[in-house]
Amino acid sequence: MKHVTVSGPAHRQVGAESSRLGLTRTEYADAAIRYFAERGLNPVEAQAREGQLIMAEIKRLGDRVFSYLQEQERGLLLEMVRSQLRQQAVQEQTLRVVENLLAPEGGEALHKIQQRNQARIAEATAAGLAAMDIKALNKKS
Repeated sequence: MKHVTVSGPAHRQVGAESSRLGLTRTEYADAAIRYFAERGLNPVEAQAREGQLIMAEIKRLGDRVFSYLQEQERGLLLEMVRSQLRQQAVQEQTLRVVENLLAPEGGEALHKIQQRNQARIAEATAAGLAAMDIKALNKKS
């Protein structure tokens, strides 16, 4: 056991508070010292202690919420862009199908055209996504 010297008023407060809580003076002092040390607080700055703890916790929670919202926005925006690109590709391929239907080629030719169009839609959607600057998209959201 080590000894620490405290002022008269502090000694009276330790005695009163430790008695009120049913602790020894040593237990009370140990707990008080650990409280400040574990939280990295300066015990002399009495007014800032609780405010510092509360503000640090609010900032930590705010950062977590903001990070979550950013991730949700990125996913939503990317899915909207993907859907828009696919819709545009479908419209372009539909026009090609209509043009080819007007040609006198028949059923088997139409089936081949539809297969080619599905492949083109997938390629156009993938190319549109690849052409986007995903890093810039992530920074904006």
